[in-house]
Amino acid sequence: MTILYATDCTKNSVPALQYVQKLSLQLKADLVILYVYDIPPIAGRTIKTEDQIQRSLKTEKQEFLIKYCIQNSIPEADSLSLTYKVEYGTSISKTILDHANGMDINLLVMGMKDEHTRRGLFSGNIANSLLNKTTCKLLIVPNKISFRPIKKVLYATDFEEEDIRAIDHITKLFPKEDMSLKIVHVDTDDDKKGEEQLEWFKEMLLNKIDYGNLSFNIVTSESITLGLRKYMDDENPDIVALLERDEHNLFKKLFHKDLVRSMESQINIPLLSINHLSLK
Repeated sequence: MTILYATDCTKNSVPALQYVQKLSLQLKADLVILYVYDIPPIAGRTIKTEDQIQRSLKTEKQEFLIKYCIQNSIPEADSLSLTYKVEYGTSISKTILDHANGMDINLLVMGMKDEHTRRGLFSGNIANSLLNKTTCKLLIVPNKISFRPIKKVLYATDFEEEDIRAIDHITKLFPKEDMSLKIVHVDTDDDKKGEEQLEWFKEMLLNKIDYGNLSFNIVTSESITLGLRKYMDDENPDIVALLERDEHNLFKKLFHKDLVRSMESQINIPLLSINHLSLK
């Protein structure tokens, strides 16, 4: 398993760096740390060629990334399989996307929205733009998070077959030993799907997935986000997982995209976004 973590190397991103290091240890995953930089305008004339300048700057940024990680890593980082990558890019999201889709990556990790970073709303401008493009799972991590081992995963379902494939991906990402997976559907006043659909979904899922500690629940609320927040407060999961929907249903796609983004701005635990592209 390989995790790609994209960082902006700021002080506010240190907790996210330490989180992904501990997560890599728990999952026994290789960790690739990526820093995307842009080249500032060159003032005046220089005897160096553009290629020489780029190579020199890349070496400088590589040293900067390594120093940042060494100074802010957890004590157990020495036992990690670590790779440092720096890349020039005028579009941060596109550069990250190219690396994530071009490598054999199981999980892409980004810092959550932080208004105080040099790049502004780091997650709002970057991670959200990757939600419907990356072919690997995207974990959005709050920048002020403290790590706790992943023992309880909450998955929000809409009782669709794509949900079953998404849940299958989750079970492959997180080992089932000592793990519980809580599957919840939120019924609103305008959308009451009822116990019969839960039973249908449960039967379909259990015929395809053997994952030990599974539970199924329906929550009634005036909105999806309020219902999920209440359920999260009651269950205290370690990760919340949502599915980015296929373009065949534009309303559902936009609805779920808005749900992921609104949840991201409110929760203080990692949010796992599973793109429909990764389910093919």
